[in-house]
Amino acid sequence: MTRLLMAGLITASLTAQGCESKPAEEKANNPMKPARPNHERFYRTLFAPLEERVGPIDRGTLAAIVGFDAGGPLSFATIGRGRGTPFVTYVSCELAVHPDQKPNESGRYEFLITCDDESWVRTIVSAIGRMSFDEPFGHLHTVDVGAWVKASDSIQGVAFEKFSEMEIEGKHFNVLRCIGITRSEMEYAQEYGAAALIGKLKDAKVYPRTETHRKSIL
Repeated sequence: MTRLLMAGLITASLTAQGCESKPAEEKANNPMKPARPNHERFYRTLFAPLEERVGPIDRGTLAAIVGFDAGGPLSFATIGRGRGTPFVTYVSCELAVHPDQKPNESGRYEFLITCDDESWVRTIVSAIGRMSFDEPFGHLHTVDVGAWVKASDSIQGVAFEKFSEMEIEGKHFNVLRCIGITRSEMEYAQEYGAAALIGKLKDAKVYPRTETHRKSIL
């Protein structure tokens, strides 16, 4: 299931801070405080599988000077940022508590991605997050991101895979993994299904990372 993105994201200067409206120096001490108040415990619960399976979440959260509700990028918690590794894991931390998000088959959700380009993540995943206010994204969906990248760029789409799901205070929530894919890979997913494509990405040892300048596996 592929959807065409429509350009319109306002790219803002970003700084390392927390996910709540508090001074940056206070936010940097707690990466689990989201953009809306009183959700610290919620995100600790939602992200527990992420810390178990990927690693501990870094101190400090990436948040925009211009907030997401004002047209800026999403806030992200990270794993591995600043450690000198080429790939960093990012997880959005304000969508699942946003009243405007359209829930998927497993409830409201956040986006998870492991990528080698922070700017790409802030732009593309934020755009997808904004689209989730109009229609839901779910397990094994794909989305065309051609409106946000150059025609010559390698990665032209994103495939989604459910990373985790749980019930919190009687409501269902989940985390969707995003995997950047090329144009030919997206076409393959449209014909044979995203599960078949993800299997090929695993065989090629590309999964679960998004390498923004890689060649197609097909």
